[in-house]
Amino acid sequence: MEPVIKARTDYDFAHLVDLQRVGAQTGSRQWMLFRRGIILAAAAACAFLGVTIMTSTDGNASQAVVYFLLAAILGGMFFFFHHYSAWRIKRKIGKQKVQDEFAFGDYGVDITRGAESVRYPYSDCDNLLETELAFYLFHHRGKGLVISKSQIEGGTPDDLRALLEEKCQIKTRWVGRDAKA
Repeated sequence: MEPVIKARTDYDFAHLVDLQRVGAQTGSRQWMLFRRGIILAAAAACAFLGVTIMTSTDGNASQAVVYFLLAAILGGMFFFFHHYSAWRIKRKIGKQKVQDEFAFGDYGVDITRGAESVRYPYSDCDNLLETELAFYLFHHRGKGLVISKSQIEGGTPDDLRALLEEKCQIKTRWVGRDAKA
């Protein structure tokens, strides 16, 4: 039977930021907190060095400004960590970016990326998450799918949510920024 609902994900910057935010709330939370902690500690150390240089009797103002500037950059990386991580991924992907195409069949999701194709059985789905931009299907090994809501064909996000909940036999958990209406 031909799949009724199809979708694709282009992995643009907004989806990569969303993916980083969802990842921070789910499986890789400790790793994300550790990385942010290192950045915050480095920012504090730079600010401390800047103050120390400025308050020393023969302090070099230009050297202190460099440390303050570095502390400000690291502070920005801390506060905008998901954006920073998404920017790094986008840079790494570069021009190799190939969209994923999904076809939702009776027994699984057929995924096509370029010339490669694979089936993700619904029975492997361990966690079903939803944000404003996408659905996230994770299986027990931590791998998952990102399905963009704006690029669904043959149905609506509500139709796809209902299909996924029925086939995966789990409820969708909202992890978006705002409370679900």
